[in-house]
Amino acid sequence: MMSNKIKRYPEIIGLWLLLCVGMGDAAAASWQDEPEARLQLHQQGLELALADVNPSLTLWWQQAVSVDTASDEADDRLLLGMQAFWRHWASLSFVDRQYLRTDDVVLSFREQDRLELQLAAESGQRHRLVQSLAPGYSDHAQLQQQLARLLALNEQPWPALRTATLRPGERGTVVALIRERLELLGDMSAEAIASNVEQFDSQMELGVRRFQQRHGLQVDGVIGPKTFAWLDVSPLYRAQLLTRSMLRTLIGDNLPSSYLLVNIPEYRLRLYQNQAMVLESDVIVGRDKRKTPIMTSAITNVVFNPPWNVPRSIIEKDILPRLYRDPGYIERENFEVLGSGGRKVSAAEWQMRLYEGGGFPYRLRQRPGSDNALGAYKFHLPNDDAIYLHDTPARNLFSRDNRALSSGCVRVEGAEQLVHWLLSGQLGPERLAALKANRITRWIRVAEPLPVFMVYWPGWLGPDGLPRFRDDIYHFDRSLRNPFTTG
Repeated sequence: MMSNKIKRYPEIIGLWLLLCVGMGDAAAASWQDEPEARLQLHQQGLELALADVNPSLTLWWQQAVSVDTASDEADDRLLLGMQAFWRHWASLSFVDRQYLRTDDVVLSFREQDRLELQLAAESGQRHRLVQSLAPGYSDHAQLQQQLARLLALNEQPWPALRTATLRPGERGTVVALIRERLELLGDMSAEAIASNVEQFDSQMELGVRRFQQRHGLQVDGVIGPKTFAWLDVSPLYRAQLLTRSMLRTLIGDNLPSSYLLVNIPEYRLRLYQNQAMVLESDVIVGRDKRKTPIMTSAITNVVFNPPWNVPRSIIEKDILPRLYRDPGYIERENFEVLGSGGRKVSAAEWQMRLYEGGGFPYRLRQRPGSDNALGAYKFHLPNDDAIYLHDTPARNLFSRDNRALSSGCVRVEGAEQLVHWLLSGQLGPERLAALKANRITRWIRVAEPLPVFMVYWPGWLGPDGLPRFRDDIYHFDRSLRNPFTTG
């Protein structure tokens, strides 16, 4: 029996022997003796508290940094709690990480971690434990700089600025306040706001355009309701949105060399090959009531000239109400009505059944063509939700700043470029053009299925180090607890 226990817990036994034999009567040093390690511990605890990932972890951070409760015991508890959190995080699936499903987890401390902490304290090596907890963000230092800036802004008044729409050339006292806020948020320089403070001049217009670009708004230099709404978002909420989104970027321990990333609230797709981005495209995603799901899959086939098999939910919610007003809709939109076994149902038959109160027990399939809802291409993803990427004939919709418009699937503006990337090693340009032009449905298997990640990142850091933000379209981050208040 004893030999089995030793085999099961070799690390604990080894640490115990080290404590009993190797360390003698050495006294543990205080966290105060390792100020840099303590500062890093508190900083990393702050980031998790801002992300509101677990109420116990937030409480332990509060106790560690509070003048009234700060102690070595509080710092130890925070470190052990963070170790427990990251251990739990490592066990989460991709989907659970995107939803940040950590709020209800009980963060239990391991005896092995306690012993390692005691050894580190006695040898003055706590910094190694703290460093091992640093999340794997490539731009962690920039994140910490932006958080420090936002939290400093949170200490000053942040009144709502929203008024009537403002356009370049206008004047007013609110213009001076907006100029100041644009400078505080990094979109205008201090020199640019020093002159003509109440004039909406060309310098301020440039600042507004930069702000709109960072927030995914229509870049027109006009301060309307949506621009005002983002100007009024508090620095604290910005910091929380950023930390939660950065956590979601830790999507897995080992990413494939090539993959497709769809950031749902950004309405953006990015294709990576050998870890370098080779294609970007705007996308349209599901509206709030028909959300595009968080998921991971792979593109296994490209379907040229796909028919659209209309989901039952769309038939019942969208098409049937329209048929009562417009019976010609079926023929005009090039739909086929199909009965059991794929039998084609005549207009007389389905109309008699529907309008005499017998319901619509049929399937609908839209034939390939220029008006087909899927466009010229469909990218097949094996999944249980019948979700896929596809082309669309409604190209005008990509110009909107709010593109949560679909019934769950993802419409890709750059669908043709994606097809060429997926199949260029199998088919030449002329063959690809011919497959598209002949209007016959063809399934082409992709030689190497391309992994796809549907993610939810409403905040991230841009190349210039400044945060980018997008609307929380599915309300994942609507109600967040303030880490600077207790109770």
